[in-house]
Amino acid sequence: MRLQILLSSLAAVRYHFSLAAEDSSCNCDGCSGSSTIFLGRHTDLDSEVCPEGSVATVTKLRTASSSGDYELLTWNTGGSTYTDDILGSPYKYRQATAGEGEEITCFQLNETELPVVGDQRSIQVKLNCESAKCEFLHDVEFGCAKTGVLTEDGASGGGVQVLCDVDDTIKCPYPQCTEVKNCELTDVKHYLAGADTRLNDGEFYPGVAELVLGLALGPIGNGWLENSSFVPAKPMLLSARPNEAKALLGISQKNELNRYFERVGRRERQPSFGVNVDSSKYGTLFDRANHKEFGQTKARHFNDMSNDSPNTRFLFMGDNGQGDVCAAQSMLESDNGSRMVAVLIHQTQSDPEKILSECQQPDGEDFTLTLQDGDYGGAVHFHKTHSNAAAWALDRGLISCCSAGAVYNAVAEWAACRCEGTVEVCAYNETFPPPTGPYYRPSVRDAARAYCADVATDQAALASKISTCDPLGIGSSSNPDTSTMTDDSSSASPSRRIPNRLLALASILQGLARLVIWLN
Repeated sequence: MRLQILLSSLAAVRYHFSLAAEDSSCNCDGCSGSSTIFLGRHTDLDSEVCPEGSVATVTKLRTASSSGDYELLTWNTGGSTYTDDILGSPYKYRQATAGEGEEITCFQLNETELPVVGDQRSIQVKLNCESAKCEFLHDVEFGCAKTGVLTEDGASGGGVQVLCDVDDTIKCPYPQCTEVKNCELTDVKHYLAGADTRLNDGEFYPGVAELVLGLALGPIGNGWLENSSFVPAKPMLLSARPNEAKALLGISQKNELNRYFERVGRRERQPSFGVNVDSSKYGTLFDRANHKEFGQTKARHFNDMSNDSPNTRFLFMGDNGQGDVCAAQSMLESDNGSRMVAVLIHQTQSDPEKILSECQQPDGEDFTLTLQDGDYGGAVHFHKTHSNAAAWALDRGLISCCSAGAVYNAVAEWAACRCEGTVEVCAYNETFPPPTGPYYRPSVRDAARAYCADVATDQAALASKISTCDPLGIGSSSNPDTSTMTDDSSSASPSRRIPNRLLALASILQGLARLVIWLN
């Protein structure tokens, strides 16, 4: 893999998010807050609500109990310790959560482990008493971090709030039947999920998480500038899965999809990145298996989200299999359509007879689907691979050169394992499978071979564009840093500054060049 993006050779640098272990250095001397509570009760420390375009952060965290053991939870507001892990819970920030397995008497984070970046506009620290009596001391401070998704942030190179479908868009359903009446019982869920058979069941499309991260970072955000003004907004999912079955079918913090996005975030030095599982939206049983109604429900969710966030810029990622194109056209035609800056449609349905032609607006009005590639001033793009989507986004000024390189590298390491005849050696095996799924050998199915051919073509085109914005050709590592793709973020070593000043300077200059192009 000769072509690498600037700084990607430093992918082996692993981000540090270790839990603070109890030792003699942990104390709460000088802590200004205190409370006394009893078994089963808790002290809640809540942040203020941050403004639109920002997420809440924890900037100081020191807690202790002079009497009694306790559990510390740092999570999104709205959770209850009585239903935690039974009926589900808000997203927990693991680096600032302790005592779930064994109660503690002291917990603190040092400056290198702060801030804890949330994904909502508010965050909560909960001290849950696990003894007959707890006497708490605490010193907790909160802040707000800008995500760069506001319309006013566009001139500063901010990213967008990505709204993303799941099946056929992020991962492949691989149905084995073309009509539900012909499906085996075990394959019904795959048929209902989507149409794509190019990859294996549940396999993530290579480069999709890196692309979403790049879109969140924006045209000058590359994950390596230590003085970045923004943190990436986590994607919100718009899934057709019924909300009534969310407990079984919903995407939780522990779901492999979120863990995949979090692993990619750590590798790209954005440890706060993942999926915004608490703000994701689902379909309804009333949609039945009607693709037109799937699209209507997603368009309705966009209307609600964009009304609640009147200054936020959005980007929608879907596919042409189950109503997403209907949803996209409805979003672009809505009152808030001017803030839908782009639409990416993954082409997974090849049967023209199964592609929708009639759609329905959220208010029930029928309309004819006319959305084509290049519509709305070029804001709509249909693609078969995420390499092609990244090349388009780079040209459009939606992602940086470095983010495009991250997509290229991710797809290249996938192809080394899953496509026949690649020069590179697969870096994964049965013991350590690829981040895209448990598949590490070349697929010999015709559909998979056709996908690999598309990948090879689109990778070459993406490489050409990267060589233009990265003329120095910095980075030559051909092997991924597999250690950052584990789920154990606590084992990562502390981050460090880029040792080569030339690399940092090149990164800054290329980011500024992308901003100039984007503004023009």
